[in-house]
Amino acid sequence: MIEGEDWQSLESEEKHKLAEKIGMLFQNNALFDAMTVGDNIRFPLREHHFMPDDKIEVRVKELLKLVNLSEDANKFPHELSGGMQRRLGIARALALSPEIVFYDDPTAGQDPVQSDAMADYILELKNKFNTTLIVVTCDLNVAYKMAGRILMVVDDEVLEVGNPETIKTHPDPRVQQFIHGRVDGPIKYS
Repeated sequence: MIEGEDWQSLESEEKHKLAEKIGMLFQNNALFDAMTVGDNIRFPLREHHFMPDDKIEVRVKELLKLVNLSEDANKFPHELSGGMQRRLGIARALALSPEIVFYDDPTAGQDPVQSDAMADYILELKNKFNTTLIVVTCDLNVAYKMAGRILMVVDDEVLEVGNPETIKTHPDPRVQQFIHGRVDGPIKYS
């Protein structure tokens, strides 16, 4: 369900309208290797917005500046560092000015200092653009920092835990096992 709409039951045109309200940063950025940095940002603008090229160029420049990649517009993703690729993925996710942005493990593979800086950066963008964030993460420090509400998924069950303060005392033993990083408990790993 997105904004009260059942995604599965929508017609193609309705899905398209709803998709314009959603941005997505994939865990591995999912950048187009054969496209330049600028073209990666242009792609959703050309696919979803029928705006003139001059307006697309203005938006691309705004986003490149926002993520500190203005000097890299003509490079290819493989020429960027991992952090730069992540910022490019964020720029592309924000290209359509979405109301909701999904972040799939935005701090994966980063050390604690980089993770904290990325969380701060994403929160800064959230406030700047007034977006709703849905963040998937196994990093509790990131979850505590970014979340207004935390949900936990265990064995295909969505368990609403609450806000960052209440998670620490949540009575479900699965929650306690996870937040304390214990191997022994009801959650089994294979």
